[in-house]
This record gives sequence, C-alpha cells and structure tokens, in this order.
Amino acid sequence: MKIKFLLALLLSALPLRAQGVTSVYEIPYCHNKIKIDGKLDDWEKYFEYSFKDTLTKFTTLTNYKLQDLYPENFDFNKLRLPKSRNKVIFRACWNKDNFYCAFIVKDKHLFAEHSGRIDKPQVHLNDGVELYIDTKNEATPKMDVNDYQFLIDVKNNSEVFKGDLKEILADTLAVPKDFAQNILFHSCVKINGTLNDEKPDSSYVIELAIPFAAIGVEPKTGMKMHLDVCVNDIDYPNSQTVTVGEASTAMWPFNWSGYSDFGYPKFWKQVAFVGGPNWFEIISEKYKSEWVAIYITTVFISIILISFLLYRSYKLRQLPLHKDLNLSKILPVNEEENLSVNEKILKKARELIIQNKSEPLRSEDVAKELGISLRTFQRITRSELNLTPTNYICVIKLNLAAEYLRQKKGNVADAAYEFGFSDPSYFSKTFKKYFEISPSGFVKKNLKKS
Repeated sequence: MKIKFLLALLLSALPLRAQGVTSVYEIPYCHNKIKIDGKLDDWEKYFEYSFKDTLTKFTTLTNYKLQDLYPENFDFNKLRLPKSRNKVIFRACWNKDNFYCAFIVKDKHLFAEHSGRIDKPQVHLNDGVELYIDTKNEATPKMDVNDYQFLIDVKNNSEVFKGDLKEILADTLAVPKDFAQNILFHSCVKINGTLNDEKPDSSYVIELAIPFAAIGVEPKTGMKMHLDVCVNDIDYPNSQTVTVGEASTAMWPFNWSGYSDFGYPKFWKQVAFVGGPNWFEIISEKYKSEWVAIYITTVFISIILISFLLYRSYKLRQLPLHKDLNLSKILPVNEEENLSVNEKILKKARELIIQNKSEPLRSEDVAKELGISLRTFQRITRSELNLTPTNYICVIKLNLAAEYLRQKKGNVADAAYEFGFSDPSYFSKTFKKYFEISPSGFVKKNLKKS
C-alpha cells in the first residue's frame, strides 16, 4: 500500500507532459531543407501524432450540428460506414520559411473520382486530408480571416479556404469561409495501391510545405497556433453512392480529436514552435548578401588560382632537359670579342638576369630593359638557343641554383628563394624536370663525389 501511495505521489509531481497529458504540442525546428516529394527520409526531426477512425456515427461538436453543413435534402440515413478503418500518422516541423506536414494514411480502399472545380470544389469527396490552421492562436468559435483550411486529395488536387469576414458578420453559416484562395503551397502524394477499383490498397502519403509568408505569419521560437488534422475517407465508387451538392453518402470524415465535423477553431489542438536556427543559419541569413559576395569572390580567386597552376604546369612541361642544351652558348665561360648583334643582346640579357637573380623576372621585363620588343626577344632566343624567353630565364637560374647547391651555400629552400622561385615545392619540381634529379638527390650525389 505504501509503495502504491509513493508511486502515485511521484506521478502527481511529474509535469503533465511526462505523464502523457499535454495541452500544447511542440513542433520542432528542422535544420535541413525538406524536399516535397512524398518521401519522408529527409525529415531529421518532427512532431508525430497517431490516430485512427473509431467512429460509429457522425460525431457532432458541442453547440454545433453537422447537419448544418449539408444540403437540406440530404438523407443521413443513407450514410454508409467505411469498409475498413483508416489509421493515420501526422508529422510536422518548421523552419524560417515553411511549415512542413506529412500524413501517412493506412487505407485499404482508395477512391478519387471527383475533380476539383473552381465554381464547385469537391476535393473533399475524394480520399484525402485536411489541415486547419489558426494562425493567430485565437481559438474563436468560428473560422475568421486568420484561419485557413488546406485540402489535398490522393490525386494531389488541392483547395484552400479562408475564414470570410462578410459571412462571419452575417452569421448565417456554421463554418463561414470562402474558397478559391490564391495561396501558394507545395504538396506531393505517393499512393501504395490503385485508385477507383475493388483491388485492395495499402496506404498513401501526402507531404506539404506551406510558406509562412503565404498565410501572413513570421515564425519564431515559442510562437503558438491551433491546428486541426483531418482525414476524408471514401471506400465506395460513385456508382454506389448518392451525391447531393457538396455532400456524399460515402464521405466519412474524422479528425485527430475524434470528431466528424471541423472548422471550429476553439476545438482545435494548440501547438507551439520549439527550437530554432543555429548560429550558422542566423549568421548566414543576416549576412546573406555578404555570403553571395564571398562566394563570387571565392569562385573568382579559385579560377585565378587554377589558371595559375595550369600555367605553371604548362611551363614545366615546355621546359627542356639540361642534357639537351648547349650550355656553352647559354652560359659561356669566356666571352668572345667579336659577337653578333643577337649574341650581344643575349649577353646583356644574361647579365641582367644574373644581377636580378632573386626577382621573379618576366620575359616582358627583360625585353623592356634591353630596349627591344618582346617579339624581338622571342625571335632571338628561338633562333640562337631554340628556347623561349621564359625558358631562357629559367634555365639560367636553374644552372645558377645547381652551382649554389654544389658549393653548399644553402639548402634547397634557400636556393629557391635565392633565385626568385615562388616556393620551394615549385622549385624542386622545376629542378627535377630540368636536371632529371631532385635538388636533394643532386646534393647527395655531389657529396659522394667530394
């Protein structure tokens, strides 16, 4: 007896949510972008609520008569009970842009023979779902201008209703609303079965994203709304039913509260948005334009860098081998007095390169210092040495670097910077391409000789 008493005391001390009782359902924030494709594998977080049809007759809400929604000449005695009972899983989550919902409906009989008409919407007479949203969390007795109704059937026909102010003031309708609302939202349907036949079916999934902007809502953490989640079950073909106006003897509606009639916000369930964007999402949104600029800049820099690397790779491939060159003409030991005009220009160019060995000289720079055009410089190096000006400069520096290493004046990195190469790695690649041996291998080889 004491144990039972203590257990009861502990349970009474728990919050209502921990006991399985809640008055507010929490809709979590979803960080990843959900693709509306009828597949639910990209839902990382969601609220889930399961319910099923257990009704034996149309269940009317307090103070309201379901019959008020039906035509006067509709015979309720001809209503047909479902052949099978539907089971429903409702999921929901949100982000800064959209309210996401998904319905997984177990249904053994799928029918959708009515088409949506602008002048006479009949989407609700097909198998499908309905979602009601009280955007201002007012829970008024009847739908007002802040309340929306979204209908989607198994053929992905849809209709949107909104509370109508004129009809509310007139107070002549049980559910004062207007259809043909120009509300943009996205939905997708996947069915497991076949439509409009006697073959047994399995289920269908309806996934939708409702932009908050479309329903005049700026979402934020802690915001509350009222929802009603409903299902329309049709288990008979049109040939076996009677349709009067917008009512059918085969239509069997039910919602997650166990009622048959909808449209009264004060009976809808209250939900609260929990969670929110992380710091990265907040910063990304705040500096969206800056991110675009950063992205464009990054792409531009990447293009330049890739182009530079490709150019260096091209230069490396064009570099001749040390063994194939006549070095006596490129770096002569003794200068003859009777030099041709071209040889005098090359001598002056060689002296200029040696004097500025630590600088990253370009062909244009050398030609300018020589007082000749780049084209003339190219013609001379090609005719006299069978080299491009760029390779001529590089070959002179590589031979100077080899002598520098041979005399042990510094290591490989020192040699790279001493002779104007951008980095030791590129120097090593160029050196190996030219001498067919790495700089470190070259040093070791000369150490053995000494």
